[in-house]
Amino acid sequence: MADGERSAVGLSVGATNLAAVTEERAVTRKPVLTLYRQRPPEVGVPAENPALNEPGLVITDFVDRVGDPAGIVATDNTTHRSETLVADALRALAHTVTEGGPWPEAVAVTHPAHWDPAAVNSLRVALSRVSDWSGGRLVLLPDSAAALSALQANPGLPGSGIVAVCDFGGSGATLSLLDAADGYRAVAQSVRHPEFSGSRIDQALLTHVINDLSTGGSFDTSATSAIGSLKQLRTACRCAKERLSSANATALTANVPGYRGEIRLTRGDLEDAIRQPFDSFIGFFHDVLQRNGLRRKDLAAVASVGGGAGIPFVTRTLSEQSGALVVTAPRPHLTAAVGAALGAAPARLSAS
Repeated sequence: MADGERSAVGLSVGATNLAAVTEERAVTRKPVLTLYRQRPPEVGVPAENPALNEPGLVITDFVDRVGDPAGIVATDNTTHRSETLVADALRALAHTVTEGGPWPEAVAVTHPAHWDPAAVNSLRVALSRVSDWSGGRLVLLPDSAAALSALQANPGLPGSGIVAVCDFGGSGATLSLLDAADGYRAVAQSVRHPEFSGSRIDQALLTHVINDLSTGGSFDTSATSAIGSLKQLRTACRCAKERLSSANATALTANVPGYRGEIRLTRGDLEDAIRQPFDSFIGFFHDVLQRNGLRRKDLAAVASVGGGAGIPFVTRTLSEQSGALVVTAPRPHLTAAVGAALGAAPARLSAS
């Protein structure tokens, strides 16, 4: 990059992850905000953010509450508007991804496509109050539109026909239908299916592991001490799920009442665990097409994005059930943020 040139930054908002992308870096953080009296807020959890080095006021679960006039009551009994918390978290994330360098001239933020207009406007107002983004330098757009921009750049999308964008996020799956021949205009309102999500996949894999341990008499889930162990085991299952996106087998360490050691998991175990909830999404997918007067032959492509798109079973089943080309990116959890950055500065970034 030439001296004095500032890269754009793309930021995406999700219920389980916030992401930031520039030409040089990509950063993700959990939507956990820590407020301090004497310093700016920090975003994320200690395992991913070394700057969380002193106690502060920790607030969680605010993304899905954007637009709620009641706000969130913190542990110190103060009340905070969710959209303000999201804006503060994005500002902190933008500072992280730029590593303290020059502030980006072009900033684009994506919001979940299923949000209603009131929620979107609430976030827009909160972002406009961030002094770094004053002067109209920030663009707010749906994550489905941003994801399409990224996929158009790499690996490419058809120029005609209906493109179904399936965004597999942490708290649900969102389906958007767009007309490629009409500038990818939405042909229907984006709809949400909460039965298939990252958290549901984690739970399904956890249930699989617990059943195996219980069948072998190794784990008593009724023990009081099992509560904390289950939380740790769920985290281990989530990490194993992510590894199984690229590996055929992995192992997780379990430390539960009655058992301590490694548990082997295969990609087949993951597929068996998620088959039923994903079948529910496939049924939802076909119902949405039917309600909008569309048939399989009308689909030019299915764009698969979000963390769940990294699971090979998801992409394979989408292809089989839709009969259409399934397009995804190498790092599907970053697709929306990459597309946002591309839209902010198309000449400087590639959708890698």
